[in-house]
Amino acid sequence: MPRGGTMKLLDRIVGALAALGVALAAVGLIASMFLIAYSVVMRYFLNQPVTWVDELVGYLLVASVMLAAADALRHGEHIAVDILTERLGGRGRRLVTLAGLVAVALAAALLTVEGWDMVAFSRMVGLLSNGKLAVPMWLPQLAVPVGAALLGAAAVVAFLLALTTRSPAAAVRAAHPRAGVE
Repeated sequence: MPRGGTMKLLDRIVGALAALGVALAAVGLIASMFLIAYSVVMRYFLNQPVTWVDELVGYLLVASVMLAAADALRHGEHIAVDILTERLGGRGRRLVTLAGLVAVALAAALLTVEGWDMVAFSRMVGLLSNGKLAVPMWLPQLAVPVGAALLGAAAVVAFLLALTTRSPAAAVRAAHPRAGVE
């Protein structure tokens, strides 16, 4: 298990990568907003529909979700059902937090491996999108394994932080820094 200094360095590296991912996701969302506005103006005001916008916006939205997932995990902003966990004591919350982080890490590992296989296959066969853009599909698909790997790294770091924190409430805060656990 990583020692204190190594853990802090690992946490900073994953934090910087997650911040980069969320910044790229924000750029993707802003670009999507402008593309949709452009499409609306072209379609409804100039009567010249732009058919490629929907395809590109779809790719940007998937990339935005995948690239922002690690930052959301790091800040405790994922959807959670706490009707039962809020009734648990500190130890129960800690165990649920650790189990949840293991589940996220396993799902992220699966998405990373399968996503990479999907990218490799699409690239090998030269798969192009069916829309007007005819984009090599491996390019938009690349967001899946990259985002999933980043999510997995964030889950592992959060798990290690929660595991090495003695106080159960602090363990939950370590795994979810913005969560309002008392």
